[in-house]
Amino acid sequence: MALHVYVFLLVVCLLFSLALLGRFDWFPLRPSSFRGGAKQSRLPRLLKPRTPLDCPACHLSCAHSSIVRPTPAPVRPWCEVKSRRGAPKRVNTEGYACPNQKCRYFGNTDARAHALVGDGKHGQAERIQTFRGPACRTTFSARRDTPLYRLKTPSQQVTMVLSALAEGLDASAASRIFGFRQATITTWLTRAGSCSDLARPRFLSSPASLSPVG
Repeated sequence: MALHVYVFLLVVCLLFSLALLGRFDWFPLRPSSFRGGAKQSRLPRLLKPRTPLDCPACHLSCAHSSIVRPTPAPVRPWCEVKSRRGAPKRVNTEGYACPNQKCRYFGNTDARAHALVGDGKHGQAERIQTFRGPACRTTFSARRDTPLYRLKTPSQQVTMVLSALAEGLDASAASRIFGFRQATITTWLTRAGSCSDLARPRFLSSPASLSPVG
């Protein structure tokens, strides 16, 4: 009788020891995949943003607020970067900007800062100025982004028709008066209405009348 009681107590102690080892993760035969699954089931650690710009929610909510954003570094004028050798600048490039978006002077219309120089003229009906950006080696016409771009009609005639339309003349009447097709005049009018803000102040001026610098 005492032997049965001793064996029963021994079995109970053994089961209790195994349960205790399994609870504290000391059981050596426990599968490693189960351990990895237990670790992966934990909640991810929340990252604390240092500034409002690091938090997506704060960035969206403060998009129109007065957050101080880092200002881009000022572009060094090209006259301070280029070599002092070579011919001086003779064509006035004020109001024109490099169209290459990868250029560091893109959109800069200040003749004292951008890198535009005259690169000859082209055209048969009238001579059109060509500009070149030495910083990125981009060449473009002075009529780029204007209603006169790639038009064979002289700019004086186009200017005259557009001025008459601006005064209230109908497109069909302008076709009879000036002798151009109504579709052509409509195309000019559409171009004049869709030209960029950069070219709007000079779209009625002829690029051939560029004044030299000196």
